Amino acid sequence: MKTLINISADKIAIFGFGDPVFLERNGVDMQIGKVLVALDRKYGFSSCLVINGPGGFTNLRVGSLALNLLKTLKNNQFSLYSLSKIELYQKAYQYGILPRYGVIYIGQKSNVWLWDFDQQVLQATIKKDQIGALLEEYGQIFLDEVYDLGYFAFPDLQVQSRFVEQGILLTFADKELLLNWEELCTDEVSQLQPNYMMNPNLG
Repeated sequence: MKTLINISADKIAIFGFGDPVFLERNGVDMQIGKVLVALDRKYGFSSCLVINGPGGFTNLRVGSLALNLLKTLKNNQFSLYSLSKIELYQKAYQYGILPRYGVIYIGQKSNVWLWDFDQQVLQATIKKDQIGALLEEYGQIFLDEVYDLGYFAFPDLQVQSRFVEQGILLTFADKELLLNWEELCTDEVSQLQPNYMMNPNLG
């Protein structure tokens, strides 16, 4: 059974088993293993695409560890695919549904990344309260998807994603893009490594 797990947002999100399951960062290390095992017993994991970094260090570390353990418990009869948020949004930018600049959640209370998807580089680490100034400077930007709608002051600028049978449906403003599993699941990994994209020792 195909599933999508986002370990890069403010909550770990599990899609593909009926209603989405969201796990808060506080206590996630005590919950996620039990949740994954219960879902596997009921539905059976066979193929899982993991949105892996950048994000909060706790969710990335705990999410990766739990999925690797589940794969071991299933005698490796379980395919894991890793895809960063940057790679996901790069595809959407290339298809023309996202603007050049995106504000990316990195798991910090105030700091976020400004990413240039045209040049494919980190433009700057900025404060969340600078987003209004960015809008004035660049005209249009998009905000990373987080599940706490109060995290950003401009929730209408957030990308939204939806798990569908064919893949991931991305929505921004009045545009939609369906990215199918074949396009997304290109990096199969034997063990999932948390893709911090920065030094975990930094604040």
